[in-house]
Amino acid sequence: MKEFLRTTLAAVIGTLLAVGILLGILSSQLMEQRQPDLADSVVLVLNGDVMFTDRGSVPSLADTVAQGAVSTLPLRRLIEAIDRAADDGRVDAILLLEGGPWVSGLAAKQEVFDALARFRGRGKTIVAYGDDFTMDSYWWASLADTIVMPTLGTFDFSGLGVELQYYARAMEKLGLEMQVTRVGRFKSAVEPYLLTGPSEADREQWANLLGDLQHEILEDIALARGFAVEDLEALVQAPGMFLAAEALERGFIDRTASFESVMEELRDLVGSGDDTGDWDTSHSFAQVGLLRYLADIHQDPPEYANWIAVVYAEGTIVDGYDSDNIGGAQLAEELRQIRLGEWAEAVVLRINSPGGSATASEVILREVQLLREAEIPVVVSMGDLAASGGYWIACQADLIYAEPTTITGSIGVFGMFPNAAGLLDKLGIDVASVQIGPRADMMSLARPKSEEELELMQGYVDLIYEGFLERVAEGRIMTVEEVDAIASGRVWSGIRAHELGLVDHLGSLDDAITAAASFAGVEDDYEVDYSTVETTAVEDWLDTMLAPEDYPVIHGPAVLQAIGQLEQDLGIETLLRMRQTQGVQARLPYRFVLR
Repeated sequence: MKEFLRTTLAAVIGTLLAVGILLGILSSQLMEQRQPDLADSVVLVLNGDVMFTDRGSVPSLADTVAQGAVSTLPLRRLIEAIDRAADDGRVDAILLLEGGPWVSGLAAKQEVFDALARFRGRGKTIVAYGDDFTMDSYWWASLADTIVMPTLGTFDFSGLGVELQYYARAMEKLGLEMQVTRVGRFKSAVEPYLLTGPSEADREQWANLLGDLQHEILEDIALARGFAVEDLEALVQAPGMFLAAEALERGFIDRTASFESVMEELRDLVGSGDDTGDWDTSHSFAQVGLLRYLADIHQDPPEYANWIAVVYAEGTIVDGYDSDNIGGAQLAEELRQIRLGEWAEAVVLRINSPGGSATASEVILREVQLLREAEIPVVVSMGDLAASGGYWIACQADLIYAEPTTITGSIGVFGMFPNAAGLLDKLGIDVASVQIGPRADMMSLARPKSEEELELMQGYVDLIYEGFLERVAEGRIMTVEEVDAIASGRVWSGIRAHELGLVDHLGSLDDAITAAASFAGVEDDYEVDYSTVETTAVEDWLDTMLAPEDYPVIHGPAVLQAIGQLEQDLGIETLLRMRQTQGVQARLPYRFVLR
């Protein structure tokens, strides 16, 4: 035992020494790197090397090492950079390179589009270059003064589509069954486990939703480039895909050329880069990367007496505490601390959620009600998704803001109860239950629910749906019948939800913050507290080592790529999701991939 302890201790000490030496070497290398001063005339380069989500995220060290996961910055930082650049005399232009930064969701991209439009409105230049463009990536590029593609680049204007996964055949092969209860013709979250394709009702609602979202994008592109929306819609129905030469002929781009010509154009605008010692950048142009620019414009905020608290609700709504999703108890506690601390004049609840647990949604909604009772205004800002349970927690706010491309509504409830008896039989696993009550094993995966048990659960679902309608009716000053007519689990675009009265205003997070300050009567004297995930000094240091950003066009950062999306696309986590969605839920119809 003594020898074992001695050996183990020696190994631990050796490892710590090795890590210390490595960190010392990396630290000295980092200290030797000097961030050059920002030139008087530069181009802000926006490329795909920085990733943005609504709140931002910092993965664990284990996820970073094992999966290549990377930190994401809050979306507001990208908006801030573009808006600051619009008023920064040193930034003469923005280069949108290969589609620009990675941003999740159409509503988030809408906010970036609006920020780029404000930049262009200040009389500044935007140049866009891409090997390929889709309707999605062209959305931002359409604002550019000059759009350039290589001769053999492809232009894909095929339109928006959605991919839905169905598991009925796989479940049959595995011996799995999903028993369901639900309310609402359009509450199709259970369909992937029962069918091999969408029902007519589901196909109808997706066609209408995609039509709304696509129309918003086409209107923006038409306004930016001088097209007629009808012509763009007709193009989507045509082949919609062609090479750069035809894109030039149709007026979508301004010229076909290599990237070298773009660099020459920008060099004429702002001058050449400097020789850093490691990289000869004199043949490029004076530029600054996004991370470098964000660091340069960072300033300590002035001291204000009044605070607006922005609270993020991002992810699936689950019971209890959960750092990866929206834990009902956890978010309720955050709202409660604001209320009891009495430090905020108003709260902006930023929602980006497909919904989830009805119980957790009700827990969160109660804290929203208590905030309003304490005379602390609550304004909701909807991101990409604020549907089902995501709408439940929003419906009684003082004001609700959404982007035109937000997906919301889905006012409905369902219950899913997996039955794995067939799978257990195939595996040769026998399950015995010893119980006192006749329904003690009702939620077991090892047997199907009886008709009596399903009727009992259907009763719960019906009651919860009625409660959902009542809460929406109270919050939106409508009758239950009026809410029911636009509910039934149907999803709506933000612009359609606004027309139906489910949303008060179309606008961004900043619009919601301004409204909250005005509602609280502090519009001329306030500061915003964002409850975003902030990186530590060590994480910033690692990002700098992995992704130097002085001259992004010359040497792009070696950003690690996450593999989580691949796992999702392959459907590997299907069985885990089945377990997570067991019970009564208020959530968006399944998982979808919007293309």
